[in-house]
Amino acid sequence: MDKLVVYNDLRRLFAISLSYVVIAVCILWLGFTQGSGAVVWPIVSVLVAACFLAGVAFNVRKMTNRNPLFEYTLDGVTDMTKPDDIIYLPWSQVLNVNLKAASNNDLMLEVMGYKTADQFETVTPEMKQQMEANHSDRVYFVLQLSGLWVRQSRMKGAYEWICDHVAEAYPAIAFSRFEDPLSKLGKKSDQ
Repeated sequence: MDKLVVYNDLRRLFAISLSYVVIAVCILWLGFTQGSGAVVWPIVSVLVAACFLAGVAFNVRKMTNRNPLFEYTLDGVTDMTKPDDIIYLPWSQVLNVNLKAASNNDLMLEVMGYKTADQFETVTPEMKQQMEANHSDRVYFVLQLSGLWVRQSRMKGAYEWICDHVAEAYPAIAFSRFEDPLSKLGKKSDQ
């Protein structure tokens, strides 16, 4: 297999949507039954529940529109999370690949690399500022695949695919894997 394409995870989106519906129902129930007769609580509960239901609609749209998030090939990585701003980094310009835990304890796959000024059609003022700060013609990117939309097993699989297919061809790339410190608790040390 010469490429790996990562999509939104339907199971995870369904679970998030279901939890949003449960929260919206609970808020509506509280607003209409525990509002102590005030008319403002039902109105506030409907408004807050509408925000959660908008989140459900957003997730359903993501579930029906299955565009890829990332594409890893033997040549490079393409970030397609923002359709109007697709970023491609060749492996020769990737500095490191990290699999780490995000603040919400989901895994995150980060690919850090750079592009040179001649690889852009237009150079924005932000890019110029970064080049001047680095005293080079490089603009650095961190492409992040969030564990919020992709299951942990798929995140680990993508990292393993990169290690298996890219590490040998590009030894300058630094790889770091997430090691859960809690997984070592309770294990007897080898003596």
